Amino acid sequence: MFKLYPFIQEMINCETTIQKMEVFDRWKLDKCRVFLFDEEKSNFSNIGKSISYGKFNLVGLGDYQKIWVIDENTLNNRDNVLPVAKIVNYDLNMFTYINDLYRGRNVPDRENLIKFLHEIKTTRLANNISTALMERYTTPIDSKLLAKMIESYVYFDSIDFEEFQSNSSQTLEPDKYIWMTEIWDNAETYLNNNKVIQQYEVVCCYVLKAFILKNTKNLSTEEKIVRFKRYCLEDLCVFLELEMSLLILFLKNDSSVQKIFKKLQVGAKRLEDKIQNTVWDIFHIRLLEQSFLSDCIEHKEAVYLHYFATADSGLADVLRANPIKMLVYYDKNYIPVRRYSELDFFTQDELDFYNTKSKIRNREKVVKSKNFSSIKATLIIELKTLLAK
Repeated sequence: MFKLYPFIQEMINCETTIQKMEVFDRWKLDKCRVFLFDEEKSNFSNIGKSISYGKFNLVGLGDYQKIWVIDENTLNNRDNVLPVAKIVNYDLNMFTYINDLYRGRNVPDRENLIKFLHEIKTTRLANNISTALMERYTTPIDSKLLAKMIESYVYFDSIDFEEFQSNSSQTLEPDKYIWMTEIWDNAETYLNNNKVIQQYEVVCCYVLKAFILKNTKNLSTEEKIVRFKRYCLEDLCVFLELEMSLLILFLKNDSSVQKIFKKLQVGAKRLEDKIQNTVWDIFHIRLLEQSFLSDCIEHKEAVYLHYFATADSGLADVLRANPIKMLVYYDKNYIPVRRYSELDFFTQDELDFYNTKSKIRNREKVVKSKNFSSIKATLIIELKTLLAK
């Protein structure tokens, strides 16, 4: 992927969309697709804006009304000619609310929840609960309850919303019952996706270490940041560009991330749970980005825009703190470009030190043997020791 960085830098240096298209055309990268998130307007028609009712939010990785996609299909067309699919990914809380609404139970802010789900249904967005099923990794659900939740979700997806709210018995088409069974059969695969679980554990380690350092006495802010970078790059051997920027801002007490980390206080009750919830706010963005990647690989003749439905403002706060400007897909990988880059958080000397070819190769080799679940457990013990003082 290193050969792609000069291309990306050229794209970043361009002032207009036309210039970016010219750069793309000149490089002639096979099967490359560039998502631009901060153009004046989109090259798609009828891109819906984000939805918000009360605490319920439907948010994308960026402002899709300003998204411009450059690839071999759109390069020579004034307007985009590719079909666009819009997919809603639900978090575990929204998955639970859908079940409670269908079962006639009390739900928080019922009026706004109904308006929110009704708009999702009327705009005919496709639904997806893979992120909610993945979230079960840290929030176990009784198997009987999960079966009922899957049933409620399939009814929500399959029938008219007014009928869904009626709480009356409905008969679905036979294929919907088959789909219900398939979701149940596949539910465990989300808990056995080791690659995704390891990524989640790394984000946990990032947040835990930053919190511990932030609350370590007799260290300057500058020293805390230096130690955090060293820990991530030399101990974990993993560089996560979004998480690194957010947590350095956290260590600096920057106002732009106060909302994200406001619940993480030494004296907070159930602090570990609050840290876990914050990790999910951040990790959901990574899952959305990976959904973009998988769709680029599987669907080259269409564009899939992923949204996230949540009752938690945390994810929107993360997106605002370091918004994405560009997403480049190439050779089954993706590179996100955000408002803040490495140069905003690392000195040139640090970049030269950590990014030698030998150090990069060593990280790539060592990281394969890391057990991040075990590392996280060690950090939790360190956290408890800190809190006991």
